[in-house]
Order: sequence, then C-alpha cells, then structure tokens
Amino acid sequence: MNTRASYVMVIVKLAAAVLVSVLLFSLVIAAMTGPVRGPASTYSAEFSDVSGLGLSGDIRTRGVRIGKVESIDLHRRGGGTVAEVRFTMVEPYRLTDSTILSVKYQNLTGARYIDADFAGGTGEQVEHVSTDNTRPSFDITDLFNGLQPVLATMSTDDINKFTENAITLLQGDGGGLQPMLDDAQRLAELAADREQVISTLATNLARISDNMGGRSPQVVEFLRSLSVPISAAMTVLDEFPKTAAYGPEFLRPVKRLLDMAGLHRGMDVESAVTSAFSSVEEMAQSLSLLPSSVAGLQIPDSSGASSSGETCSNGVAKLPTDVQLLLNGSEVIVCSAQ
Repeated sequence: MNTRASYVMVIVKLAAAVLVSVLLFSLVIAAMTGPVRGPASTYSAEFSDVSGLGLSGDIRTRGVRIGKVESIDLHRRGGGTVAEVRFTMVEPYRLTDSTILSVKYQNLTGARYIDADFAGGTGEQVEHVSTDNTRPSFDITDLFNGLQPVLATMSTDDINKFTENAITLLQGDGGGLQPMLDDAQRLAELAADREQVISTLATNLARISDNMGGRSPQVVEFLRSLSVPISAAMTVLDEFPKTAAYGPEFLRPVKRLLDMAGLHRGMDVESAVTSAFSSVEEMAQSLSLLPSSVAGLQIPDSSGASSSGETCSNGVAKLPTDVQLLLNGSEVIVCSAQ
C-alpha cells in the first residue's frame, strides 16, 4: 500500500470516529433536553440559589423524570434577589402548598436537577410556591474546603470510602448521608489537633472547682457521714434475707389486728384519741395498765417462779377462778402455806 492510500485510510477512520462521536453526543443532548411525554402543566417556584441548574433541567421525584425546566429569571424580593424557575410537570403530578422542591446534583460534572417531594399528596393545589417550600443549591467546593482539616488526617482508603459516600449523597440517595457523617466523625476522632477537647475538659474542671471552692471540708464530712450507715448495713447483710423471708409472715397478722382495731391510713388520730380519753390523766392511767394487760396474756409459770425471780417453796396456791388479786394493777402470786 502506497503513502496516498495510507493517508486516505487514516482520514476515513478519523471521519468515522468523528461521525460516531457526533451521533452519540446528539443522542445524549436529545435525552437531556427532550421533553417529557404526556400532558403537562406549567408551574413556578422561587429559589434563593439555583447554581448549576440550567434550562431543560430535569424535574424528578424518587429518581423518575416528571418534568423540565423552561426558564430561570431573577427578581427582587424583600430587599434580596431570588431566582424564579418556571417548569412543567406531567399528569397526574400536581404542585401543592406542601410540596418541597430541592436543587440536587445530577452528577459530578455540575449538572443539577429539581427534586420534588409531594409529602404523600397532601395539601391544596397551587401554581406557585415561595422560598419557604424550596431548598437552594449549594457549592460542593465549600463542603470539601470545610472538611480540609479532617481530610488532611485521612488515609487513602478512608478518602476513597468517604468519596463514595459523598457521591452517593450528591446523586440524590439520602442513604449516603449517614455513612458520610459517620466517616467524618470517626476521622475527626483521629485528628491530631486536640485543642478543642482539652479546652472543653478544662472548662468543665473549672466549673467543678468554682462550685466546690471553699467547701471541700464539708464535702469530705458529708461523704464520711454517708459511709457510716453504709458500713453498718454491710455488717448485717445476712439479716436482710431473714427480714425478706419472715417479715411478711409477721406483718400480716399485725396489719389484721390494726384493721380490726379500726386503724387505717388517713384516719384522724387526734379525733380517735379525743373520743377514747376525756383527759390526759385518764390516758396516762390507761397506758399504765398496759404492761399488766400484756402480762395477763402470757401463760403463767406453774413451776412457782415469779416474774421477779422469786420462787414459792411450797408451790403456788390454787385460788378459786373468780378470785383476782391485783396490787396497783400488777399481778400477785400467792404461795401455798403447806
């Protein structure tokens, strides 16, 4: 093959490559700018920032394209500048006063689209929404510039993982936000600069010092007093299981006796005492007979031993049952003469 034929083959190949590139480029442009099929309605919305959003940009919901951006105009609102975006949405989608419109990244080349959140289809239909229902665009450069101190401490694997999560987030998948924040938190913990942590620790210690300043002896004395009952309780730990085991068996009869006596929670003790005793002296006399009453409930000792420790040499005398010997309210034991 001569030189002329070689040049012709190169030109033909180059022309074929250019033709294929132009065709593919046309298909991409047609896909990006082509209208959405079906009957559509036109709406408008105000954004505080639409950086990266262009004409024929997509209107999407849950990743599905449902409309196109028709125009973007700037207007003065309340002393500031807002961008009014006119767009279309195919039926049955309708713009309502509860719809949230957000400018999101479509890809890392900078192209963006408007994501529509219809809030479950609630709200009244409208044709225009203000900045209260819109979320502006943001500059990814500001994001990574703010993370520069953290990124400086990252390894190559950490940077790759962080970038994957960031791309997932920017492509509209909200599931990438939590992993990205987790990575940032974990990497921040490994940062070399601990100045903020040390500052916070010093501030907390200073606050404790201010609250306890001049009162350290009182705090120590309080802790020492608190240790006394705790130490005493530790010495009788074995008694607590006994109380738990036998306490209910003892307290239930006591409660029944109190209930039978008419004592209950919330009763007026002062009125009950006043109705039972006419004077303080009568109450004192009645209480003085209580030991004798309790002693009368006890079973007498037939061996002849008295409560005072004295014994009858010939035994206790057997008295008729209707004879009662009391001396100043106390029981009297009569000894047998023979």
